[in-house]
Amino acid sequence: MFSKNKDTQKSSPVVNNNKNSSTPSLISADVRLTGSLFSQGEVQLDGRIEGDIKAEVLMIGSQGHVEGSVEAGEVTIRGRVSGSIRANKVAIESSAQVQGDVFHNTLSIAAGAQMEGQIKQLNQQETLSLVSNDEEALVAES
Repeated sequence: MFSKNKDTQKSSPVVNNNKNSSTPSLISADVRLTGSLFSQGEVQLDGRIEGDIKAEVLMIGSQGHVEGSVEAGEVTIRGRVSGSIRANKVAIESSAQVQGDVFHNTLSIAAGAQMEGQIKQLNQQETLSLVSNDEEALVAES
């Protein structure tokens, strides 16, 4: 009835550290947000944000519009961005309209995209590391 195996086994909650397996956050076309957005995962933006965005992966849909700076590990733009973009990987699709500087490690610009601003490649030392929960707390305290 009682055995050592059962006593020594402890159940622990399953923790999924894989960011790519989580459900992306979706901001639909009828949403207008004023303020900053922070996400350690993936964000699909089809609405409008007036403020800065920091995310691991950001997809700006054809109806999406950002007025502010964007910082991400990867960003794909099909809509409009009015502000600087800083990301390791930037893809500007043919329907995109970008007004602002783009800082990148890898960049692709499709034919037909509208781009106004400077394009600069990041140095090895400038590789982006996004804000973690601990760092956000430190930033909020200072």
